[in-house]
Amino acid sequence: MHPILWLGLPVGSLALVWLTPLLGYARWKAFMLGEFGFIETATVAFLIPPIILGVLVFLKRRRLPGGVGWLMLLMAAAALYFAGEEASWGQHWLGFRTPESLADANRQEEFNLHNIYGLGILNEFPRLVMTLACIGAAVLPLVLHRRLTRPEARRGLWYWLIPTWRLVPIAAISVCSTLPEKFVKKVLDLDLPQDHYAYMALVARAGEFKEYCFAIVIFLYALSVFCRQRRWRAPAAPPAVSGG
Repeated sequence: MHPILWLGLPVGSLALVWLTPLLGYARWKAFMLGEFGFIETATVAFLIPPIILGVLVFLKRRRLPGGVGWLMLLMAAAALYFAGEEASWGQHWLGFRTPESLADANRQEEFNLHNIYGLGILNEFPRLVMTLACIGAAVLPLVLHRRLTRPEARRGLWYWLIPTWRLVPIAAISVCSTLPEKFVKKVLDLDLPQDHYAYMALVARAGEFKEYCFAIVIFLYALSVFCRQRRWRAPAAPPAVSGG
């Protein structure tokens, strides 16, 4: 995987969040926020490749250790749900109205499930799963690096399940992305104006930035498995011993 992806994306994302507020509140708001802002749009864009890559790996699952293909198909389905819910299943792009019955039950009157009253688990549970997955992606590749680089490790499911060390930067950023917001609001107890640099760079849309990082993690994970699959060759079966 090229460094522009595994290192450039995390560094560039942080630079974008920290530098765009310097353009001023109006320009920052127009570029970063809203359903057509950079964060929302890029989140969906990063989730499209994992859907395709997950299906491609699944179609060649017989070349891989048992369970890998189904794992990638599950990841593709999760990416599809994530992207669909993030884009309200195309509502903001196609411009169709939310059915009245759904609009009354939806906190934002959007065509999605995770904002429906009483179904917060459809939002909170996936976020919890992704947070735990990102903690694992930031720690396990470093802790188990020596074990996972052994040739025999490639025959087992854990080699494919645990991300490579190249996911560590973006996984760490995703885990820590909402800490500045919590520090400003709960520790410092500051009520910053919306045009304050610290508000724009650290507080505003911290949750959406976390989802954006989740999308990059899924994208890089799917890409890493796909690339490893293309290079991997199943071990040859031992020659049969003829009787005699």
